[in-house]
Amino acid sequence: MLDCAEDSLVQGNLSKIYGDSDKAMTVLNKDNPIKVGDIIQVAGQEIEVVCGISSGLYPGEYSIICSQETFTRLTGEQNYSMIGIQLNRRATDETVKQINSLTESNVIFEDHRRRNQEDASTYLAVKFLLYSFMAIIAMITLFNIINSISMSVTARIKQYGAMRAVGMDGEQLTRMIATEAFTYAISGLIVGSGIGIVLSRFLYVKLVTQFFGNQWSLPIVLIVIIVVFDIVSAAVAVYAPAKRIRNMPITATINEL
Repeated sequence: MLDCAEDSLVQGNLSKIYGDSDKAMTVLNKDNPIKVGDIIQVAGQEIEVVCGISSGLYPGEYSIICSQETFTRLTGEQNYSMIGIQLNRRATDETVKQINSLTESNVIFEDHRRRNQEDASTYLAVKFLLYSFMAIIAMITLFNIINSISMSVTARIKQYGAMRAVGMDGEQLTRMIATEAFTYAISGLIVGSGIGIVLSRFLYVKLVTQFFGNQWSLPIVLIVIIVVFDIVSAAVAVYAPAKRIRNMPITATINEL
């Protein structure tokens, strides 16, 4: 259980918990008044809370979690233990009944399969909704970039026509349009990422850290995905306007002047 808590560690050093020590950890959430660094009295002895984990692994909002050796020294109880059994998807109710039949009257047996299934279903549903919303935003962003570049090129078609009339070739026009598109994309990326990172941290601390204890970290992978998507969108936005101008006869562009 302590080894599994490593993945849920939010604050402090978990290695101090092991063995017979005067160290313990707690579950960090908004309802737990115990914080990392507090010193509490347990059975007349002082225990220092040296780390905190997010909720989910251990039950209880006011839990003080220590090693088996520390628990035995503080309480004198030697016959108390908790065993977790993880079953794969092929496990049947008969398997659970067989495990339950092995327990005695002094053992509390709990089956958390249904609760775990409900939690997993809720998580998948929320994840699906969030990613669907993000996909819609991404498509709107792509179309907005394409439409903005197309409108910008259309508004300056006379200027592009004059440039072609004095000798500018299609490749040079394409580079000019690409420069404009990537200027929009990069400037928007800098401003949007700056505001987005600040807003992301603010919302995460208010909605997640305060309730579950998980600490915010810079989403590097997501930022890389956004950068790649932004660059690809800008490249796609250049293609249609540049092709339209290249295919337009010079005489037609001269008549536009």
